[in-house]
Amino acid sequence: MSTHEERYLTEPPPLGNEIRFEIYYGVSSPWALLGAPEAERIATKYGLKIHLKPIVVVEENGGIRLKTRHPARQAYHALDLYRTSKYLNIPLKSFPKYYPQPAGTIEIAGQSIIRIQLKFGIGSIEALKFSYEIQKCIWITEQADHSKLETLKQIGKQIGFDEDTISNCIIDERDDEDDQGVKEWRKNHEEAVELGIFGTPNYVINGEIFWGQDRLNFVEMKIKELIEAGAKPVEYR
Repeated sequence: MSTHEERYLTEPPPLGNEIRFEIYYGVSSPWALLGAPEAERIATKYGLKIHLKPIVVVEENGGIRLKTRHPARQAYHALDLYRTSKYLNIPLKSFPKYYPQPAGTIEIAGQSIIRIQLKFGIGSIEALKFSYEIQKCIWITEQADHSKLETLKQIGKQIGFDEDTISNCIIDERDDEDDQGVKEWRKNHEEAVELGIFGTPNYVINGEIFWGQDRLNFVEMKIKELIEAGAKPVEYR
């Protein structure tokens, strides 16, 4: 019988007939913010739909939250973030005002993104825009505390969501196990554990994980390989 560890990929899986592009990411991850424009460029170029899958750091697989890392690692994180943002010309702040958020609050944003995606569809402009504007609120504009529901609602209004969408999707239902946003949030985490994900963002093509925004070139290479082998973008319904 295979152990759980033996199920983790150590080489790419066989090429399939479909192409699935999923992003498992922490909403408050600066690296997810830095990778979002390039991920969308790739998806648009090859006719793919991005399936957003918000999660938190997967501690079951060895993930370590930034604020619990050794000071040397935290310092290097800030230094590398400065260099990368300068290289990509995305002017984020290394030490934003409202980060890190209080424990257990990023779920509000993540689950709201999930509900927006459920309403407008996987790959929808609405879901991608809402997610990115939250990320910008944290790392670029610092317009308000992203862990607060009212801030998320304000972002929804800025995007142009109607009152029905805001009142039904941008809500705090963290304790409601029957809420669809909560259900999918938990499902995302379970999937991440099974895939072997530990940090974020992870770009997943047909079950193969690519950790970090600096691996998006490999993501594009994999998509090209699949297309050349005759694979087609998955059709979501």
